[in-house]
Amino acid sequence: MKKVLFATTALVASAGIASAEVASSGSAEMGVRSVNGGDLEFHQSVDIRFTMTGETDNGLTFGATIDLDDAVEMAIRGNDTADVGSNELADFTVFISGSFGTLTMGDTDGALDWAMTDLDQIGDISDANTSHAGFNGNGNADGAHDGQVVRYNYAFGDFSFAVSAEMDDDGVFDPTLGIGGKYSADLGGVTLGVGLGYQSGEVLGSDFDVYGVSVDVAMSNGLRGIVNYSSIDVLGVNIDHIGVGLFYKMDALSVGVNYGEFSSDGVSDNGFGLAANYDLGGGASVRFGYGDNSTCDFGFNCTNTESSYSLGLKMSF
Repeated sequence: MKKVLFATTALVASAGIASAEVASSGSAEMGVRSVNGGDLEFHQSVDIRFTMTGETDNGLTFGATIDLDDAVEMAIRGNDTADVGSNELADFTVFISGSFGTLTMGDTDGALDWAMTDLDQIGDISDANTSHAGFNGNGNADGAHDGQVVRYNYAFGDFSFAVSAEMDDDGVFDPTLGIGGKYSADLGGVTLGVGLGYQSGEVLGSDFDVYGVSVDVAMSNGLRGIVNYSSIDVLGVNIDHIGVGLFYKMDALSVGVNYGEFSSDGVSDNGFGLAANYDLGGGASVRFGYGDNSTCDFGFNCTNTESSYSLGLKMSF
């Protein structure tokens, strides 16, 4: 993605020279889509993201990211926490990093989501291939409160680990606490990634526990497979989820399929998604996505519900 440098500032101190810069990146989409079985409609969107980075005299790095729309919302509402009319944090993060590891605050992943690999590896202009009832973005343990997550992570060799916390600003419910670990290795033509995470907290006055494991295998021939499993206990109900993704990239073409299923008490919500992208070069790509939902019992009696699809052009700047 091309970066447009807006400003570079040199900060001179007696101990040496530190530097900071602000850069921007952006994207735009245009095309058509159908959402949850609805009529065909036009789709267009524009996003601008600012990335600010710097380095202290002694080598610590620091930075922040924010989308343009969230910068406007922050100015309107006069605070830095929740979006107006919602319980979600605006899309910005702040971090500091050094030999001690990295500390990140804001709209970032909790330790469980950080440790697991997402099945959204291809993408389309309206997220049709990941909007089905069986898709799990692994972040189901985040957002129980205001969505403001604090995460510390540290890497050593092929291993890395993280701990995270999300607080209830009103002090009514227990915080969501998480821990996760990842292992990655190059096995000669095959890259293996394994992630394991756990989070617990309180929502609606009930304790919850979530754990998950993820296995990611990428081959040098462009083939990649991902398997995720997670389980959540909340409000006296246990819900299991399994997700499988298979992806292939050859030159300018990328294709992928993902399947997911939530199951509890003999009933499952499941679905699958398809995505295909063709890179036109220069940051532009043609993108297609499709998602299909079903509700089934364990006797495999399934009812097809709704489907979504999209087709269009994405431009990255």
